[in-house]
Amino acid sequence: MKNQQLFCGACDRPVRVLITEAPTIEGHASVHDAELVCLEIGSHCTGNMCPLGAAEPSAMVGRIIRNGIPLDTLQTVKARCPSCDSEAEMILYGSGKAACSVCGSNGRWVVDHLEEA
Repeated sequence: MKNQQLFCGACDRPVRVLITEAPTIEGHASVHDAELVCLEIGSHCTGNMCPLGAAEPSAMVGRIIRNGIPLDTLQTVKARCPSCDSEAEMILYGSGKAACSVCGSNGRWVVDHLEEA
C-alpha cells in the first residue's frame, strides 16, 4: 500500500490516504482493483460521496475493514453491534453514523446513557 497525502475538498485540508495494491492474479473471482482509503474519515464526512475515493462514507469504512487498516487514527467507541452481536469497535463518521469493525454493518448511533467516571 502507498501512503499519500491529498487535498480533500469536503474538509478543505490535506488528509492522509492509502492506495491499495491492485491484484496481480487474473481470474474469475470477484477481486477489487486498487482503491483509495481515507485514513481520516470522521464527523466532516456528512455527504453522500467522498470526493477522493468516489465512495459513500460507509463504503470507505468497508475499505478500511477489508484491508485490515488499524483504527487508531479514527474516532471509535466500543459497543455491541446489533447486526453481528459482537462487542466491537464502532467507527464513528458523519452525523451520528457508525460502522462495526467486525462485520462492517452500518447504522445510526446514539448515546443511551452516561456513566459517572
